[in-house]
Amino acid sequence: MTQSTPRRQSPRMPSSVRCADEAAARFPRLAPRYFEAMWEGDLLADAFVADFATVGHGRAMKMLRTACRSGIAAVPDAPDSLVALFAELDDVPSWVDLAAIDSSAQYLGRYTRQAGIVLGAASLVSGYANSAASRPLEMTGRYIDSAGARTIEVASWLVESTAAGGLHRHGRGFELTVRVRIIHALVRHALSHDERWDAPAWGVPISQAFLAYTLIEFCLIPLRGMRAIGAPYLPHEVAGYYARWRYIGHLLGIDPDLLPQGRADQEALEEIYLLTRPEVEDYCRRLVGSINSDFLVPEIEELLPYPRLHVLAPPTVHGLERVFLGDQVADELGIPESRVKLLVRALGPVLGTLNAAVDRVPGTLARRTARGERYRLRQDARLRARYSVQHDLVDAAPGGQPHPARVPAGDDGQAPASGR
Repeated sequence: MTQSTPRRQSPRMPSSVRCADEAAARFPRLAPRYFEAMWEGDLLADAFVADFATVGHGRAMKMLRTACRSGIAAVPDAPDSLVALFAELDDVPSWVDLAAIDSSAQYLGRYTRQAGIVLGAASLVSGYANSAASRPLEMTGRYIDSAGARTIEVASWLVESTAAGGLHRHGRGFELTVRVRIIHALVRHALSHDERWDAPAWGVPISQAFLAYTLIEFCLIPLRGMRAIGAPYLPHEVAGYYARWRYIGHLLGIDPDLLPQGRADQEALEEIYLLTRPEVEDYCRRLVGSINSDFLVPEIEELLPYPRLHVLAPPTVHGLERVFLGDQVADELGIPESRVKLLVRALGPVLGTLNAAVDRVPGTLARRTARGERYRLRQDARLRARYSVQHDLVDAAPGGQPHPARVPAGDDGQAPASGR
């Protein structure tokens, strides 16, 4: 994170924030900026979304996709807001080394099975421990009604962002990341105009403070989770992981003075996030129950060889979640106790030592990665068939429950009658 710059004074601290004085004492430089960021959205993305009213939702999203794939020059009638957004996106920071990022990810796929478990039971569930940050999921119904679909959508984004060339200017991962940024802005716009949104308590929907935590959910937490279950990455892979997510954070519109540069910055953000988070509410527990019953438990059942062993799936999920989240957060989220956590904690270091030894055997990285990629493709096809998902992100999802990112029914993507 870079040095903060002077900003306008923000409204009073959101009333849901806890332990603010302790946070200020422990993080004298980060805490003031973090609290201020609870009132900040994304100026460039929000300005583009504001233009949807005149450009048209479907037409604006077509412009966005064209600009991602062919450059902003390919959108001659682009609004000024889209031009400004891509002026930032096309200006790649000097600290980005895409060749090194690609090289570091070459063999990550050898742990495809383990990474899928960590994504669901660690990365996604961890966000539910903050009732202000996860409120948009409740208000849009994205997990209560469609836990499986949203998990597939997130996985689609992560796979493309990790693929070789994925984050290059015209890469698929670049496009999906930019679309995620606009999805955030669309949700922010909708909730900001929703009378149910309690701004004095929660701040701005999908604020800069909570957006920055996205990097912890998908970088620090999975790296830690993979180590916990005995699937540690090599040192250069870990370094590349942090570098990749720093650039993804830039593409997502995270302010430079909140954007973590590495592990220490991510750990500080995680600490202040957990320290100051509001109390867990019942809907947070429902979110956990939904992803567990609708997605994680059925997926663990798929891994068990005999139907009679399916009874082991729920305690396995609960044990993994307790390992990944810690007992305090798990208790708050209503995750049942499970002795599986003791088994995971005992076997994790052993498996980690064995896997690290295998990593050093010449030729094994490539073979295991190829096997992991075959497994990923089979799993993707199976999951998409099971949950009837053929799209990548929610903005491309056909029908279903209304969502701010979906193109409204009847919008054909053409210019409005009174438009340009």
